[in-house]
Amino acid sequence: MKITELILHNFKFFTGTENILKIDSKNVLIWGENGSGKSSIYWAIYTLLQCSYKNKDGIDAYFTDGHEKNLINIHADAGDPSFVQMNLDNGANYKIALGDRSVIDDETIQLSAVSSDFINYQVLASFLNFYHRDNPVLFGMFEEEVFRYLQFATIQPYEFAFYDEAWAELEKELEKDPDTNRYPNRQSTTILNKTNLKNAFNIQLKTLIGNATTTANRILKDNFNYDIEIELEYREYDFEVLKGNSEVVYTRPEIFLKIRKYYGKEDAVKKPHSFLNEAKKTAIGLAIRLGILERRLLDDKLNVLALDDLLISLDMSNREVVLKLLLEEYQERYQLLIFSHDKQFFNIAKHKIENSADKAKWLFWEFYVNEKDPAKPQPKFFDSKSQLAIAYSHLQENDYPAAANYLRKYCEEIIEKYIPEYCYAVITKEKSNKNNTLDSMLTNSAIFLDRINQPIAKALIVHIKQFVEMMLNPLSHTERGIDRHKGEIKAVIAILENLEVILSQINFKKTNILPINTELFLNLIKDANNTFKIQINLREDLFIYDDNGTVKLSKCLTDSIQYSHYETGQEDKTGEFKMHQNKELEASYNDITTFHAINVPLIANWETLFTLSDGTTLVNLMVL
Repeated sequence: MKITELILHNFKFFTGTENILKIDSKNVLIWGENGSGKSSIYWAIYTLLQCSYKNKDGIDAYFTDGHEKNLINIHADAGDPSFVQMNLDNGANYKIALGDRSVIDDETIQLSAVSSDFINYQVLASFLNFYHRDNPVLFGMFEEEVFRYLQFATIQPYEFAFYDEAWAELEKELEKDPDTNRYPNRQSTTILNKTNLKNAFNIQLKTLIGNATTTANRILKDNFNYDIEIELEYREYDFEVLKGNSEVVYTRPEIFLKIRKYYGKEDAVKKPHSFLNEAKKTAIGLAIRLGILERRLLDDKLNVLALDDLLISLDMSNREVVLKLLLEEYQERYQLLIFSHDKQFFNIAKHKIENSADKAKWLFWEFYVNEKDPAKPQPKFFDSKSQLAIAYSHLQENDYPAAANYLRKYCEEIIEKYIPEYCYAVITKEKSNKNNTLDSMLTNSAIFLDRINQPIAKALIVHIKQFVEMMLNPLSHTERGIDRHKGEIKAVIAILENLEVILSQINFKKTNILPINTELFLNLIKDANNTFKIQINLREDLFIYDDNGTVKLSKCLTDSIQYSHYETGQEDKTGEFKMHQNKELEASYNDITTFHAINVPLIANWETLFTLSDGTTLVNLMVL
């Protein structure tokens, strides 16, 4: 069971328009600027599921204008209702709104709430409870965040479905008989029932905590590579009717978080809240939460795992650990919704997913604040898969500067995808820096395409260069007239789409087969007694490409350096040979071969005559 569509109508940051999100039963990775509305999605799903446990007043509060708990968009027009609707792939749809309370006591939604989890940094911080106690105690957190989702194996005469119901019953204090002013005796039905419920509660919770601890320790060790072993120590709930039945002593249950081992040392960490750094605290909290989640999974219900800026306290390496964990262990069982305002993490995660076998199971969204109407901001979101799609969307909305900006990004994206790095990067010995201007990138790309004999692609690049100024300074071009600006953007879109198609069909090796300054040696046989060996240095990187089924060398400027003459196999003469400078490799071959002192017949497969200093033949490198 998966979410196919969400409608957030005048809910939180969403307004009465642009509020339908097509999820199509997929996982979603979402980046958004702070305040762009991405978390509204998180809270919409969470709120709808939670409303299945509320009464009508609890739901109406969210959609009543002026109520302190209302979640209505502050810019909603009078009379335009606020609501959240969730459509599922089984054809069911659920809605919450003022007066629409159909989700109350709906078993499917209630069990979906049980089987899903919503985790953000604030939830994790309160779960850990590291900040105010030397020995973190977690029972209160279980009461607030966990019990209502955990199914309880009830005992007679009770009919409790969840832990929170069982705990609410146990929390009730025994009442004295008004006639005797005494509590029930130990053999009474009241005491026996409460005792049996107590035992069932303790046994089940202790088992759950033990299993969660095992899972958490596995995650810490195998995924985070932390040599840390935790224990959730459970102090059982108890009550005792004292002699004479005049007094009852209650022992409140507690769950203590202990660090049993820390990198080989047992019980060395006495105050986890001050000893552990934020990354380790977050890792421990997440591991515990996921350990508890294992107990809640219901295969035939909606299983959503939503993480909202959960990883902000982790360094990038640990964020990748969590991402790997989610992709390898959780995406098959849950519909994952990952929210982040960190663009670097978003790009890394997107790249990892796009290069995995599960790419088709994901959507990538970017959220921005649409400031077209500053008095009424709203989310602006796009499928992040294509810069072109975003540019086109801006064009449809007549936002020409934004469209031009994304076309620039799309143009750069095409170049970086299909053209060798030297065309768009300034390379040093240590690293490459993508700091060439767009105009330089296009110029270098056109030169390269000419070198591998691609006149059509080169012509498109040259055509694009006419619009560079418009893409780099789109705001200045609005002064040239709306129609003209719109026409230019449409022209660029058409050219870039065509360019990408053509470049994708060219078969060439994107990395060089030989770098600049490589020494090549041309080996020529004049007759049985006379041979020549001419050193030629490359002035450019050398590439290969497919030309109608034949692998060919790219055009490459060279310098002839020196020659050696061999008579009957013995070198008898050597010297400078700088007559052929700054010439393409094939032209150098032609000129040198026909030089009067050498005068050797030309051959069609001239590449076979070249070797490297180690004896490797050039043709051995000409493999695509």
